[in-house]
Amino acid sequence: MVQPTRARRLAPEERERQIVSGAIAYFAEHGLDAQLRDLADHLGITHPLLYRYFPTKEALVERVYEEFYATRWQAGWDLLLRDASLTLEERLTRFYAAYLDALEDGPWLRIFAFSGLQNQKASQHYMASIRVRVIQPIAAGLQALASSEGGRPEPALMELAWALHGELCFNPICNRLLGIPAGRMTSAQIRQRLSAWLNGYASAPIRMSGVSAVEAGSA
Repeated sequence: MVQPTRARRLAPEERERQIVSGAIAYFAEHGLDAQLRDLADHLGITHPLLYRYFPTKEALVERVYEEFYATRWQAGWDLLLRDASLTLEERLTRFYAAYLDALEDGPWLRIFAFSGLQNQKASQHYMASIRVRVIQPIAAGLQALASSEGGRPEPALMELAWALHGELCFNPICNRLLGIPAGRMTSAQIRQRLSAWLNGYASAPIRMSGVSAVEAGSA
């Protein structure tokens, strides 16, 4: 009778990294319907050992999203998106050139899609973070183009910012989720789209009161 291979003893930090790295690859391939017991078998560790680090799948998925921010989100992006010394077009061109590359690099979009379909809190937390770190600065930049007034951006401008974000992120979605080879956008292509989008806004700025459908669903 073949005895099961025992997991090599690792330091707790190294074991956690092994589990998270393995979970990223496993969930991206099998979806979040995969059981933690199956993941443990795949990693060559016991289910009790996995449970010691992550007692629920939700806890593990949350840790996977933390890994995205630790390895993909660049600290300078927060400052860049609010850098008033640069034009809004320049800020967004630099940010999206780097951010879209981060989305393309690895299985993050697949995990995000699986997480969203299962209404996991991790994907909700991620979108809440995007709202604060990306959408609000874009909306504030749009507001500054139309008025010198500061303060909280109007709901309609938040909706426009979400629309822009979705449009620019569609290329990675095609490449990574839909199986439609769209290629990676260059900085020049991103700048061209942003220029057209911002020129359209400048010619007819939209300012409305009330809560938009996008804002209502992303609170």
